[in-house]
Amino acid sequence: MSFATGTPISDANPLPTAKVSVQDNTGRWINPDSYIQHLTYNADGNLATVWFSDGVQTWTQTLTYVAGQLSSISNWVVS
Repeated sequence: MSFATGTPISDANPLPTAKVSVQDNTGRWINPDSYIQHLTYNADGNLATVWFSDGVQTWTQTLTYVAGQLSSISNWVVS
């Protein structure tokens, strides 16, 4: 894919992205961007978790808030 200077970003001309693998809590290399990611929200309406599944296992990241501000995002944890 080429990316010409001055070309507007659009659905027809998206920014190129790299597939990045990360390690889960067991040390296994995973590529979350290869799966549909699901979102859950807490009672305050803040994003609480991001999760995906390969049909056998599920990986979850948990977001933590302090005084209403995002303070941390966990590593991917497999269950």
